[in-house]
Amino acid sequence: MDLDTVFAGLDRIAWPELHHAYGPADDVPDLLRALAATDEESAEEAEQELWSSIVHQGTVYRATVPAVPFLARLAAAGVRSAELLGMLGAIAESTDEHDPERPGAARAAVVAQLPVILAMLSDAEPEVRQCAAWAVAQCGPGAGADARAALRSRWTTETDPTVRADLLTAYAVVDPGAAQELCATAKGTTEPPQVRVAALLAIVDTGQPWGDDSAAVVAALSPLEPHTAGGQWEREALESLVTGLHERGDVDAAIDAAIDVAVSALDRAVEAVGAGADPKESAQEATWAAGCLALRSKTAPARLLPAMLPLLDHPDTAGDVIDAIRDWAVPAPQAVPPLVRLAEGAGEHADRALAALVRVGAPEAAGLLARHFEDRPRALAAAFDRTMQRPPVPLPCAPELLDAVRARLAALTAGATTAGPRQSLVAGGLAAANEPVHLSGVLAGWGPRARAALPELVDALPHHPFAVSRALAAIADAGRDPDVVAALRARAGTGSVPDRQAAAAALHALTGDATVVLSVLGPALDEPNGPRDNCLRAVAPLGEQARPLLPRLRALLAEPVENRSTVPAVEAALTAATATWELTGDQETVLPVVLEGLGWAERPWGDRVAERAAEVAALVGPAARPAEPRLLAMLDRPDTAAAAARALAALHPGSDRPAGVPLTELVDRVLPSLEPGAYLNSALAALKTLAALGPTAFTPAQLDRIRGLAEGERRIVGSGIQIDIIRNDEEFRAAARTVLAGLTR
Repeated sequence: MDLDTVFAGLDRIAWPELHHAYGPADDVPDLLRALAATDEESAEEAEQELWSSIVHQGTVYRATVPAVPFLARLAAAGVRSAELLGMLGAIAESTDEHDPERPGAARAAVVAQLPVILAMLSDAEPEVRQCAAWAVAQCGPGAGADARAALRSRWTTETDPTVRADLLTAYAVVDPGAAQELCATAKGTTEPPQVRVAALLAIVDTGQPWGDDSAAVVAALSPLEPHTAGGQWEREALESLVTGLHERGDVDAAIDAAIDVAVSALDRAVEAVGAGADPKESAQEATWAAGCLALRSKTAPARLLPAMLPLLDHPDTAGDVIDAIRDWAVPAPQAVPPLVRLAEGAGEHADRALAALVRVGAPEAAGLLARHFEDRPRALAAAFDRTMQRPPVPLPCAPELLDAVRARLAALTAGATTAGPRQSLVAGGLAAANEPVHLSGVLAGWGPRARAALPELVDALPHHPFAVSRALAAIADAGRDPDVVAALRARAGTGSVPDRQAAAAALHALTGDATVVLSVLGPALDEPNGPRDNCLRAVAPLGEQARPLLPRLRALLAEPVENRSTVPAVEAALTAATATWELTGDQETVLPVVLEGLGWAERPWGDRVAERAAEVAALVGPAARPAEPRLLAMLDRPDTAAAAARALAALHPGSDRPAGVPLTELVDRVLPSLEPGAYLNSALAALKTLAALGPTAFTPAQLDRIRGLAEGERRIVGSGIQIDIIRNDEEFRAAARTVLAGLTR
């Protein structure tokens, strides 16, 4: 195909009237022509520009659609064939369409070029054949009968194992109903490992039965990862198998099968350890897949952990098992003896093992930590994290551990060369910067039981005021500890606003005297570019004592709307509105800011602001009814529906149709917020809304849904810091059980 034929009609398209990621698409013709340049650097640059403009981070545009035929012709003419087939596949795959002329137009454009793409399934280059199969697969079952026939025909003649595996995967995508027979043959021993693994993945992807014969193939081929290298479908095979099985419709059977797959892989790794072979590759794949399953399945950890424990005996495999014990939140008494042995050693594994012992609350943890403070930063961080959980579960305040904490805090204070700002992470390293925070947090968790550490805390206060102030407030007694009161009063008078505020807040907590904290907060609220929101959050605990700040709060609310163009600025205004309402009940002052905040629901990344505004509307109650139209619109957005539903119920207390919406419908709007993969705070907020709607809002089916959240096998919390997901999910389940009990009482 000559280039004149390739580019025929290119200049008849009104490219300036079309748009891509960076505006008018008048540059697209030159970029398409540059792909055929003899200069490799220019061609590669043009390709990257097209990726960036017409398939920007997976988004397709109006200008993408007319570019597709030219990309297909260029690929067929041998111009960057593999790369352009990859681009065509990405266009077909995209569901993120920006201002489409009609939904699915970009994929339809690729489907229209399938006759050109299918011809490249017979290209002399294996990579081109692979990319052609991948591009066809991205068109899905809509690729049509010709595509199905072409893939099946090429399968019968293809000899390259990697291309053959990708052809099987592509065929299973475009014709899942006919894939069963092919997969049954392909997983047999006559096929190369790449094809057998592709068959296993296709069996799971297409919902075919998973039997002992499939599990046997996994055991025979483990580790699976080497058999997927070079394929166009970039995924970790064992993880995809176990999580895919778990996601299938028959949950119990799928979980059993998924766990069997992971356990068989773990057994294989253990056998390697016993035989003196290097188990690292098999063990890493198996423990990673087990961890991914544990993040999805409530029952998986207890069933997987026993199979993993023998891997603690090998230095190359111990780390992943230690982390699993630390993160999975399941009782593991059989793991304690080997962890203790590791924790008594030296090096990184010793620290990680002790962190796991701390996390699971092993009685041996306190003594081990006391003896090894200086070289166990992970274990100290784990002890601190226990204090920060909801509710806190600090380590026992054993005398030896208290003495060790005091000694270490004193040593750090003695080594501090300057007072004031907290240590730079760059200058001192993360562990050095965090250690005083962690030590102070452990002491705070013990409360008055840590009274013996007050001298060390007072000495450390000038160097670490933020963390130490919190500890002093938790431990000291104003009547018995005048030196603590004096130290906090002095620290509240100097330094940065956050540090002064921390000391003043601790002083207020100890004495009930708000004079000092008001003297810190007042001037800070006058600084438009200062830490206003944090200061305003400190107003709430003051209650009526915050009344002297009321003029400043009113002045902040009266500022022009254009002053609140950023998220921190509008959040500060909403916090000020909350405090003002609680002090005055002044609807006229508060409501404009609430309406302004609700308007952020329509902005990119504005959901958090809108949720905060809905919370204020709920606090205001019936006086906030002018906000109803915006709250009703927020019901259509999963990220804001829970806050909006709670506010609407508060605007119409006792009504079974707040703002004309039946309570059962509000429940239906909230429940999608509780799908697997949620963040803990969002999930807890949704539960709070469900509880606020009350027992009469729920149908029996909806109550069953709540029961499933509390007692079901699948985890709901699936986002956030990975090491906390399982514990967060357990916290969510406990809250769901409480809500369920209240609704069914």
